[in-house]
Amino acid sequence: MTAWAGLYYVWQVARFRVTDTIVVHAMGERIESHDGDYLAHAWLDRLGLHAHALVHPSGEIERMRDDSKIAYHARGHNSTSLGVEVLVPGVHTYATFAAAIAEPGWVGDRQLDALVKLVRHWRDTHGIRQIVRHSDISPGRKIDPGAGFPWAELIARVTS
Repeated sequence: MTAWAGLYYVWQVARFRVTDTIVVHAMGERIESHDGDYLAHAWLDRLGLHAHALVHPSGEIERMRDDSKIAYHARGHNSTSLGVEVLVPGVHTYATFAAAIAEPGWVGDRQLDALVKLVRHWRDTHGIRQIVRHSDISPGRKIDPGAGFPWAELIARVTS
């Protein structure tokens, strides 16, 4: 595929994009790397990835991409989904992140309230048909948002 053909394809997908899914992710609020530590949005930028929104432990929602734009957050699902990263408090390596999301309690009340509000907004605005965890669509490859994430509570609150 030539560069022009590739750009035309991306334009066509974005132009006729049908968003029907929300993918819930988790990542560290700060990422520790061999060359320093990075805020979550800077780490994603460094990797050429995006989410539509980050939900901070404080409950602040940081927008990274407009809902109408494709965000590169879930291989094979980017053109039909909105992605949200729920940030795990603190500085993390992959090992400390994996341990943190396995334990209940890492999502605080303000953070969960903000996530519920965002997901309801997206559901109502875009006619979302499904809300999935990253681990649901990439089993064996992805573990987030983890066993410690209050998934049943999120779904119950969004659908009530």
